[in-house]
Amino acid sequence: MDTECEGLVIRETRILKGRRMILLFTDRFGMISAGTSVSERGKNRSALAIRRFTRGVYQLRRNRGSTSIIGGDILHSYYDLSLDYDKFASASLALEFTVKILPEEVPSPKIYELLVTFLEMLEKRKKSFDTLTAAYFVKVLKLSGVFPDAENFEYDELLSELDFGIVRILVYLAESPLGQLEKLALDDELAARLLRLVIRYSEFHLDIGALKSDLPKK
Repeated sequence: MDTECEGLVIRETRILKGRRMILLFTDRFGMISAGTSVSERGKNRSALAIRRFTRGVYQLRRNRGSTSIIGGDILHSYYDLSLDYDKFASASLALEFTVKILPEEVPSPKIYELLVTFLEMLEKRKKSFDTLTAAYFVKVLKLSGVFPDAENFEYDELLSELDFGIVRILVYLAESPLGQLEKLALDDELAARLLRLVIRYSEFHLDIGALKSDLPKK
């Protein structure tokens, strides 16, 4: 069956005979692994659309449990994120986290929309990338149903000892739409501390193991 969807290329891996496996986060089908024979060296629309950090519309062929990308058109390339180390580290951390928490083939349109918003904001942002990344983590945890309401912080062993200021920030991040946090820029040390906290919280409560992407410095 041939179908079409919007998606974001998370990862690409070379396999045999010039084929590649693409990990694609889609708006309709969630996280899927898809093979493709489209040449990575081509200059056509399909070749450009299956590069990492690219969002596009993809033509898929789905048959007996396997999926192939047979074509694509670019909606937006986030390639510039790879040109700035700090932005690249933040994007890689967010992508790794997203891959770890989502089972394949489970539609997650709200998290997909959130990730696209995060990448667009990160692309434009000039500083305090850890603030935005921490906000993304909190919003995903909230959507996943594992982030507590403010009155329940005291019952969580990782959150119960936090000072009031940190609690207020976490609640604000959880309750505010990500797009409204565009101008929020915490002190670098505070933002890094907050991000380490939500990473530890995610690893503990979602049992996803340690994230391998670069973490904020202590």
